[in-house]
Amino acid sequence: PGTNECQVAELADGTVVINMRAMAGNRRWSARSRDGGETWSDVREEADLVEPRCQGSLATLTATPGGDRNRLLFANPASVKRDHFTVKLSYDEGRTWPEARELHAGPAAYSSLAVLPDGTIACLYDRGEKRPYEGIAFARFNVEWLTAGRDSLRR
Repeated sequence: PGTNECQVAELADGTVVINMRAMAGNRRWSARSRDGGETWSDVREEADLVEPRCQGSLATLTATPGGDRNRLLFANPASVKRDHFTVKLSYDEGRTWPEARELHAGPAAYSSLAVLPDGTIACLYDRGEKRPYEGIAFARFNVEWLTAGRDSLRR
């Protein structure tokens, strides 16, 4: 109750995580399901995910049980206003978000993340200079850019 504009991702162990816009406050909410969405954990506030009550985007970058690293992506206006559009990276299935990089400091809003076949990340998002909906931007980047060289995908 009190959430909408949800995004889901499947984690390395098959758990499904749902990330939701809250209708009150300025934090995202999430829940998890271990049975394909039949039942869900209690909803919890995500302290690291500030939002202006705006849709956010969630995508699995890598899910490698017993392999390299699990990486989950999240993007939204990381502010209490629709600005400072930021992409974040989690290594612990969305419990914390230690890596973040701003794509646009000005007005911004809704987005869609995708992982391309070569492992680069694509982000389509609303952005403007005075208002969030003046145009739509496309950004393509890699994990090295997102983490300022602290991480890279093993090939």
